[in-house]
Amino acid sequence: MIARYFFQSFAHPQSEGWLRAMSGAEQVLGPKEAPEVVFAVLRAVQEMRHARRNPFNFSNPDCPGCAARLCGHERLFLNIFRAMRRGRQGDAEAHALLLCEGNGVQRLIAAMGVLATAMPGVPLRPSAERQPTH
Repeated sequence: MIARYFFQSFAHPQSEGWLRAMSGAEQVLGPKEAPEVVFAVLRAVQEMRHARRNPFNFSNPDCPGCAARLCGHERLFLNIFRAMRRGRQGDAEAHALLLCEGNGVQRLIAAMGVLATAMPGVPLRPSAERQPTH
């Protein structure tokens, strides 16, 4: 949810999705943890944006039907995070190379490591990693 609102903010600045990213994080994580997580998500999104050359596809966070589905790019972004949480940097790098179109990924990997550290208690959903991409 947080990342999607940042994606929306960059794709459609007038949406001011960054405001909903912050308020949504505060509702879910609480006022103490939210700022660190929001900043870490933003940093990861920014590093991904710097590495990619083509548009990033994401589902509209304001559409309940759309938001229930992960786009392929979103899945790769989340898989990088999940791999870093599991200590599987090689897997994270493989997903990052796909997401970043073969461009440099070390800064994205580092940012995802910070994000994984900021969110140690968030449960992982392994089934989301194995969904078909069509």
